[in-house]
Amino acid sequence: MKILENNIGNDELKIRIETLDDLWYIKNLLEPGDLIVSDVFRRVELNDDMDRAKSTERKKIKVKLKVEKVDFQPYTDKIKILGEIIEGDEAGSHQSIFLGTDDEFLLIKEFTDEDLNLLREATDTSQSTGIYFISMDDEEATVCALRPYGIQELASIKSGKSGKYFDVKQQSSGYYQEIEYVLKNIRDIIILIILGPGFEHSKFYNFINQNPYFKNFKKYDFAVEDTGKRGIYEFLGSEKSENILKNSRLMRDEKIINKFLEGLNKSATSIYGYGDILKYAQMGIIQDLIISEEKFHAPETRELLSILNGSANIHVISRYSDSGEIIKKFGGYCAILRYSIK
Repeated sequence: MKILENNIGNDELKIRIETLDDLWYIKNLLEPGDLIVSDVFRRVELNDDMDRAKSTERKKIKVKLKVEKVDFQPYTDKIKILGEIIEGDEAGSHQSIFLGTDDEFLLIKEFTDEDLNLLREATDTSQSTGIYFISMDDEEATVCALRPYGIQELASIKSGKSGKYFDVKQQSSGYYQEIEYVLKNIRDIIILIILGPGFEHSKFYNFINQNPYFKNFKKYDFAVEDTGKRGIYEFLGSEKSENILKNSRLMRDEKIINKFLEGLNKSATSIYGYGDILKYAQMGIIQDLIISEEKFHAPETRELLSILNGSANIHVISRYSDSGEIIKKFGGYCAILRYSIK
């Protein structure tokens, strides 16, 4: 994401969308009542003076839209914003705006500190991009992309292993070549992390190291206990990931959730539920507030953030990740205290 014009003092920002990951940030910045100025194609009625016939054509116009709803689908190339046009000849009409990579728009809203934190994160060029995983064993490999809000599965490749007397050498060669084919069709790989249980991940790591095509990629090989997405989330929550993925939002989410769960079971420093968190916020002993994405714009969240007034670290957890599923089970509000409450 790039800020083209910064007029934050007047609650205005002109934004350009640079990657598909930016769409998740925009989804969480927008709320009902915000204003967006953008170009759209809208049907207009034309009159033919010769025979008084009427026809319509799609014409590019600029509209100012009052946001009513945001429709975001993970791992897609557009975000849909629905609302009412509030200026010009079309005022009062409803319109949908579709935004994707390279689109520009003006956003007008009252920015909170948490909104500004999201913007800083979205515009940080050191954010992790181009990071891909192969989570595999000798039967199946899952190729995934790391996104700020979740793990996107791109392909699942079966090894074809079966029977007692299958040809190991022939099977591995075809299996590895299929994975290699998938990787060669991904254009933005910078870091490739290969992981899994057993020895297959290390064999494949050695296999691609012999291929000149992959020589410019940063490649890593790690042992984990599980395969598929579970293996990747296991890696994200481990110390192994820290140096490689230090700027990854998803890694930070995984680690803060693990810390919260440990505080429930061991140190009694973790609490959940809006009522209890509000009480301890008023006492000034909350160190980390963990909010589900769905609760981010809720009025009670704004009240809680106002009480904290910058005294705690705020974590907004994506609903599309394992961490998001966990916090949802705790009602969307979790916290870690500065010291034990027992």
